Amino acid sequence: MAFFSADEETGQRRDFAILRDGGVALYWRPEALRMDLNWLESNEYSIAEFDAGKWKNEEQMHDALRSALSFPYYYGKNLDALNDCLSGIEVSEAGGTALVFHRYDQFANVGFSKDPDNKALAKIVLHIFADAVRYHMLFGRRLLILVQSDDPRISFEDLAGVSARWNPREWLNKDRELA
Repeated sequence: MAFFSADEETGQRRDFAILRDGGVALYWRPEALRMDLNWLESNEYSIAEFDAGKWKNEEQMHDALRSALSFPYYYGKNLDALNDCLSGIEVSEAGGTALVFHRYDQFANVGFSKDPDNKALAKIVLHIFADAVRYHMLFGRRLLILVQSDDPRISFEDLAGVSARWNPREWLNKDRELA
């Protein structure tokens, strides 16, 4: 599947909305995420899901990504290797590929980062994935990054020149019970 057509009803397409806003979408309510995943599945997207809340260190993150994304045996388990390998992941040509990270706020707060608020590594990882979204778009492939957080205030700014945005169902603070 290459590009979107001007003749399509792009406003109704979940993938178009996510890619238009940078390719990385935030979710608070699992139901909102499930609705979008159902849409993606019905539109021939392949989906890989990760429970980032289980990652207690960077090595566990790399192990999970390596296994699910079929990285080569020589994968270096570091951020440079992650960046290199993401350009070679298989992105379904029928629809696209969505990578889903559940409980990402827990990964951002586990305490193995040197950053005082522990978000540095989690942000760098999303930055690398946002770069991969743009790389694959250059070849007409749709890669989406869906990030679920139990923290309705979480934010990730400046990911490869864009910020992670809340999905349309939870865009307003009141939709995340903040106002």
